[in-house]
Amino acid sequence: MKFASLFQPLKINSLMIPNRIISAPMNEALNNKRVRCGAGILIAGCGGVDLPNAWFDPGYLFAKAQIQNTRQWLNFMRQGGSAVSLEVMHMGSVGRGAHPDDVLWGSTDGVNAYGNRVKAMTPAEMDQTSAAFAQTCRDAKELGFDMVMLHFAHGWLPAQFLSPALNHRTDDYGGCLENRMKFPLAIIKAVREAVGPDYPVDLRISAKEWIDGGIDLNEVLIFLKQAEPYLDMVNVSAGQDMDKQGNIHMATSTLEPHGVNRQLARAIKQTLTIPVAVVGAILTPQEAAAVIEEQDADLVVLGRALLADEDWIHKAEAGRDADIVPCLRCGSCMHWTTDRRDHGCSVNPAYMNGSWMSSECLPVKIRKQVVVIGGGPAGMKAALTADRRGHQVTLLEQNSSLGGALTIFNQEPHKLDLRRYRDYLIEQIAKSGVNVRLNTKATPELVKNLNPDHLILALGGKWAIPPIPGIERGLTPAQAYTNPIPNGKSVAILGGGAIGCELALKFAETGCPVVLIEQGSELHRGENLLVGLALDEHLKRCENLKILRETCCLKVNSEHIVVEKTGVLMTIPADILIICTGIEPLSEEADRFYGITCHTWKIGDVKRPGNIKAATLDGWMAGSQD
Repeated sequence: MKFASLFQPLKINSLMIPNRIISAPMNEALNNKRVRCGAGILIAGCGGVDLPNAWFDPGYLFAKAQIQNTRQWLNFMRQGGSAVSLEVMHMGSVGRGAHPDDVLWGSTDGVNAYGNRVKAMTPAEMDQTSAAFAQTCRDAKELGFDMVMLHFAHGWLPAQFLSPALNHRTDDYGGCLENRMKFPLAIIKAVREAVGPDYPVDLRISAKEWIDGGIDLNEVLIFLKQAEPYLDMVNVSAGQDMDKQGNIHMATSTLEPHGVNRQLARAIKQTLTIPVAVVGAILTPQEAAAVIEEQDADLVVLGRALLADEDWIHKAEAGRDADIVPCLRCGSCMHWTTDRRDHGCSVNPAYMNGSWMSSECLPVKIRKQVVVIGGGPAGMKAALTADRRGHQVTLLEQNSSLGGALTIFNQEPHKLDLRRYRDYLIEQIAKSGVNVRLNTKATPELVKNLNPDHLILALGGKWAIPPIPGIERGLTPAQAYTNPIPNGKSVAILGGGAIGCELALKFAETGCPVVLIEQGSELHRGENLLVGLALDEHLKRCENLKILRETCCLKVNSEHIVVEKTGVLMTIPADILIICTGIEPLSEEADRFYGITCHTWKIGDVKRPGNIKAATLDGWMAGSQD
């Protein structure tokens, strides 16, 4: 077997599991395919304890009015054969009260982001909370959950006591680590007493909080060593959930490396004797297997990777890793990154569209001729979807290779995930029945001769060039990505969208003095919050980068540009000028193809310049037609 280390059994207390893969708690993504994903353990998220404001949603899972629904939920999750674990938690001070005047419990007095007052818990309230954790775990065991995971990570209530950044108490529960871990240890001991010695108890912890003054790894190790006699497994994470700066290290963007928590997990595994699991940008079977084989952890936890491809585990088991849909780590799947306005998956269009979209490509009754013009991500997705449905598909691409706009990212370290997706699409096209014609410029006459029943226009867009004197010496983003720029050359970038910010980061990191010029007041507008925060964090580290907001370029000269900010003219050195002022759809070119068939679609950037998520959804819908 290609990834044999991932498919070795493991015993956790009395529970035997068939493999080393855990499906992370992501309740929104629990569809029929996901619960049959093949994970050894499937974690059900958000099991708030039976106390007011323990979780956003009211109601206790094991209350009389709710328990039958919980039983059905558990049975639903069991249908794939995975052991089911319940995440048991209390939000503490970062919760949102059911009523504006609700007072929340936490380690320290204060007011939270929702305007709720937070009171420092008394010892009696800590005892009440420990008992509530214990009762929830006892109820979970009695209902049939195979194990529980105590959520002590990401800034929830137990972490609010453990973290010196969050615990400002001056009594016996604050200050030194010995005091800060009293209440968390009391919870763990109460849970163990409630469930007995043979029931598996897991604990999730942030081994690094990524906030100023947060708990350090040495203190985490001391705490875990104290907790180990009462635990059967430790689940290693990092960052914080409700703190946005901490969140970008809890669910990392493509600006960070893969396997971000492996070294943290290794230190914990070397300290403890119980199994250790690790989460954090483990995206490929090769990476997952390496975690086990190099003894960084005993199990791997997959989150977004399983959302991008619910069959990740089955494909890895069959050695079909090249067929796994890669996660882009774009952050669109998390509701907070888009303020719940447009969250979904960039590569799995069925996620969050399940109420109307089938996740399977159902075969068509009548095979038809489908012609797709353009081999970018939207065009390739449309061609693959139509082919899988059973149509006869011809894909016309004017260049010598597929990939469209993604062909420019061949060497960029921050574009690894995007390159993997591009290469995945190209390989799937090669394995499909799609007739690909490279170096073929589509014309209305050529397309008419193909006699299509469906015509899908994925011609893409072109870089928008503003009418500024001298602008012709500037480079487009494609040219900037593909042409080497000598170190030390001064670089000016017009446009502070995501592409402009990424190019500013690229050249600043290579040592060039960079000026990023944005006409508006905000950078990376239109990008989701995760990517924006991650970009901001990286840009702040670049001492050789200057950012000018509310600034417009008036003139481009041979070695500098002239800009205006609040009525003041400035001259900016610019050996290299890069123009990142947007994309314009190739509308006129596409419109020439209307009238060949009444079933004609525009998709991707030629319809409306957008991101991979929009291109994927467009391609899926166009390719799904009967």
